[in-house]
Amino acid sequence: MVSEKRKQYLDDYMDTRKRINISLSAPDFEKISYLAELNQTKPTSYITAMVQHQLTKTPFTSKALTDDIKEMKFLLRNIATNINQLTHRSNTLKVLVDERGLLLELQKLEEGITAYIHKDVNS
Repeated sequence: MVSEKRKQYLDDYMDTRKRINISLSAPDFEKISYLAELNQTKPTSYITAMVQHQLTKTPFTSKALTDDIKEMKFLLRNIATNINQLTHRSNTLKVLVDERGLLLELQKLEEGITAYIHKDVNS
């Protein structure tokens, strides 16, 4: 009875999952292994993640880059909160804040973030 259930399970599994075997040169495998290690995963899991990202057309980012982006989002939210507080205070006290200087600083921040992301993605 158990063997019949096991056979049914394997048949169902084979219907829903397909395997692909690939051969890589030794240098290519070393590269994949190195990249997988950087992402704290195994080479097979790394390749599977890359294929899934390609199939869904989402960019593949390393764990370190993802963590950096999360940190930047947190900091940008804090900056946005501070700007809202400055604007509110300026409107309440009817005192003008140097808007041009503030916007130039934001533009510099945006350029710095863009340069960082392009540097990390292209390296």
